[in-house]
Amino acid sequence: MLVVFLGSLVTRFMKLCDPDVVCWDETHFGKFASFYLKSENYFDVHPPLGKMMLASFGEMSGYNGSFSFEESGQEYGETNYCAIRGFCALLGSIVPPLIYSVVHSQISRNAGIICACLLIFDTGLITLTQFILLESPLFFFLAAVLAMHQLTRSCEIYSWFWICFMVIAGASVGCIISVKYIGVFTVLYIGFLVIEDIWRMISDNNYNLKDVAIYFGAFASFFIILPAVLYILFFVLHFRFTLNSTDADSTYSPAFQASLIGNKVTDVKNSQYLSYQNTVRFKTGNFLLHSHHLTYPDIGLNQVTGYGHRDENNKWEVERCLSTPGYGDSVIVSGDMIQLRHIATGRYLSVLPDVAGVTDLADNRVVTTETSDLNSCLQVTTSDLTHKFKKIETFQTDVVMFSLNNKCALKIGKKKLPEYGAKQLEVTCTRRHVRNPALVHFTLEHNISPVEADNVQGILPAGFFSKLYEMQIKMLVTNNALLPSEEEPSSRPWMWPVNWKGLWFALSHQHGGVYFLGNPVIFWTNLVMIFVLLAINIIQAYSQLRDRELPYKKAELYQSNWYLFGYLLHYLPFYLMGRILYFHHFYSAFIFNCMLTGGVVELLLAGCSSAMRIRGALLLVIFLSFIAFAPLAYGIPVDEDHKTYGYIKWFKWLSTWGF
Repeated sequence: MLVVFLGSLVTRFMKLCDPDVVCWDETHFGKFASFYLKSENYFDVHPPLGKMMLASFGEMSGYNGSFSFEESGQEYGETNYCAIRGFCALLGSIVPPLIYSVVHSQISRNAGIICACLLIFDTGLITLTQFILLESPLFFFLAAVLAMHQLTRSCEIYSWFWICFMVIAGASVGCIISVKYIGVFTVLYIGFLVIEDIWRMISDNNYNLKDVAIYFGAFASFFIILPAVLYILFFVLHFRFTLNSTDADSTYSPAFQASLIGNKVTDVKNSQYLSYQNTVRFKTGNFLLHSHHLTYPDIGLNQVTGYGHRDENNKWEVERCLSTPGYGDSVIVSGDMIQLRHIATGRYLSVLPDVAGVTDLADNRVVTTETSDLNSCLQVTTSDLTHKFKKIETFQTDVVMFSLNNKCALKIGKKKLPEYGAKQLEVTCTRRHVRNPALVHFTLEHNISPVEADNVQGILPAGFFSKLYEMQIKMLVTNNALLPSEEEPSSRPWMWPVNWKGLWFALSHQHGGVYFLGNPVIFWTNLVMIFVLLAINIIQAYSQLRDRELPYKKAELYQSNWYLFGYLLHYLPFYLMGRILYFHHFYSAFIFNCMLTGGVVELLLAGCSSAMRIRGALLLVIFLSFIAFAPLAYGIPVDEDHKTYGYIKWFKWLSTWGF
């Protein structure tokens, strides 16, 4: 383990400070860590633990959160970024020895060595664990969960060591789910392992039902209750260290915002009910109904968009539709007709009969026009159509705005407009709201009456559990709404096992380039070993059916199949996801693939007289491939035209690789 750890340290800390610029998602996670150090509120789709760890690394290294992390390629200057990268590299260096210990315990030392070398010398894993990203904590807790659970199996049940390892394993489960939600796949894997432990106890005559019940109670305490408590505790700390109001406040509800120091909503008094001539903001999800001076190039009319930040372009005045009477006097009730005048431009929201600009041929385009007509008339109703003539209450009532003239409902879509629309979300009028009503629900977030006496409704700060619940929903909804776009260097799951294409972390003539790509020799070996394992299972099953001597050791094959299950559990779910995906999402599955390869090599070499020479040759090939592709992780020379040069160009084996 010590030798493996030293090898990991060397490969992770080599050229750690190069390049001395912000690389890829350091833009996000470095900025989020800075928010903690400045006690500023922010929003992100990932749970807080990994970012709080980065912040603590920065705190220990003397970083005060002052660096802006504006964009990839920004020079760090005097900022002590190397120390934060160093902590990430240290966590990443612990992963191979922990995984080695697991494979060593479950199969053999030789299998563990092969697996460890695959992890040590993969250029992609080195890249992910050298920079200020969440992957280092994620992989560290994944390895810790597997190692601690294996230690519980090697200890006498209910001994003090067993209890200690169970606590650490349960805490690691809580931590991995608190870094990234894809940690849930590791939690499921451990859950299946625990079910296997319980099944073995039930099948063992040395244990009675009381022992099984006690073990199940211990499992529930350590692997369910403890992780849940830790998950909540990390959000307690998150709210404690993000107290101050920022521009990100508009992501949250007014009650959430009211709990922040220096917020802009506590002193605002709203009218309780929606009325004509009120100034309003309509919100759905994280986005406000918005317009601006930018126009659609083909028709020259101003766009209506969804925008995530509160500004003057979110404000609309509610007017009577072409002077039509309402059911009430000035207070609007469900079923009334309104029109919305954009205050900043003085134009009227209007639904056109032609198709939307980029969203869908089935949706109508929504714009603003200088004058109002029947296309500007909207019928406002509550989301619950059984409540006719109900008043629209600020913050409380979900409303739907129908264009009766076009037979559709306003919707903030999921597709972004191109550059001419500042990449804001397109607002359309859809006819498909019956299948998914929540798409067209708007909440009245800001409702100011011109009659000062009507503005009496204040906002009470939300409590902890209200904030926790709201944040979980927004994180999940926003995560699912991260859709692929042409500008993003995304990929699809089928590309990952074959190492189809990489991703530039940094690229400049002055600072060189870092290209995130797995070591192809390791990747393709891993892929072949999956099919070899399937073939071994078929041969083993055939031999068993024919009552012949089994060609492979049952225990090692059984454990290798568990690694295959872990690989599939961490890989296949991505095929079901519609959100944007990146190559680094594969790397939890990659760790299991390396464990599988170690096990399969041992199965193939069992009883072979040349086994040590073959292992040595395999490790030599792995090391030489690392030497060949090391510049991808440690820096590629880049000329003034952003073209890479040097001996690495000889190893561009696929045309899809971008270096």
